Amino acid sequence: MENALVILCGGNSTRMGTDKALLPFGDTCLIEYLVRKFQPYFSRIYLSVKIKGDYSHLKLPVTEIPDIYPNQGPMSGIFSGLSMIDEECAFFMSVDTPFLEPKTGLALLSELGDADICTLEGKASYLETATAAYSKNCITTIGKCLLLHQLTFNTLREKCSTRYVTEAAIAEAAPTPIDIQYYNLDTRDNYYHALRILSGIVPPDSSQALIEYFKDTRDFFLHTTPVISFVAKPGTIMTPLIERLLPLLEREGLKVVHLIKEDSSVVFKNVFFEPTLENLSSSLSGADLVLTENFGADAPNKIEILRKYWSETPLSDEKDLIAVFADFPYHAETSLPVFDLNKPKNIVTFLREYLGRQ
Repeated sequence: MENALVILCGGNSTRMGTDKALLPFGDTCLIEYLVRKFQPYFSRIYLSVKIKGDYSHLKLPVTEIPDIYPNQGPMSGIFSGLSMIDEECAFFMSVDTPFLEPKTGLALLSELGDADICTLEGKASYLETATAAYSKNCITTIGKCLLLHQLTFNTLREKCSTRYVTEAAIAEAAPTPIDIQYYNLDTRDNYYHALRILSGIVPPDSSQALIEYFKDTRDFFLHTTPVISFVAKPGTIMTPLIERLLPLLEREGLKVVHLIKEDSSVVFKNVFFEPTLENLSSSLSGADLVLTENFGADAPNKIEILRKYWSETPLSDEKDLIAVFADFPYHAETSLPVFDLNKPKNIVTFLREYLGRQ
């Protein structure tokens, strides 16, 4: 059986302020990233677009389908897609869910059977997305919803024959946590967060890094391992710098844990034990050094990162910092050591010397 994928790209990207499909992602743009990722699993990939030719300059192996009913949201894209594709059913996803796994789509398609829609059972935030397998049997119902301006997916699924698949069943096919798979790039902050997630994601069979999300951060600093905390103006991307430092620190014989704070969650990487809440403290204590990002006022031993044209003066009080790292010549009067971000070996030397004084 041939498997078809439709990527919904016809949104206005109002809150992002620019076309999400063309955002830089990895070594390419977001839409090309998704096409590369899903192409080995789907025999045909379609793009639902506002105007045919929107992405033709990318020369992707896809077929563009323009909206039949413009400015009606993702439901219009699904209606247009089902009306125009050759296949009897397809998996639909939004371009702004870059961590969705191809095997999740295949699992939903395989469970569709004679139903109109097959989607994930779980949180309301999952259900109110376009992500699902759809059959051509629901074209008429979607058309009626569009004419009546009933544009919520909860309404559509109530009107159609809908089959629900549990999170546990999806986890068997695609081990990436559902919260990450359904992570949505709605705003610029979401996009910056996604870039940080992207920097740590590895194939499921690799043990080089591990991402877990924790809601309780009260015990993060209740251990004896030295902590260096990186801070910066909101929106500053710090992860690539730290990832340049990690191999240099490891060559010095240091075991390093890297924590990235995002709202109430934490990306927990380079862990030496399974990172559960029960053994969180022991995981941290097994390291020689903990590097953190964005842990706020409570974080110890803060280093502020400055970027040319974005943040050229520290936001933190000098008394709260141990150093400043900048990607431009920083000439302000300061008693703090200042280091060039483009010379990571000098930064590693400073960190070793600082740790030696603790």
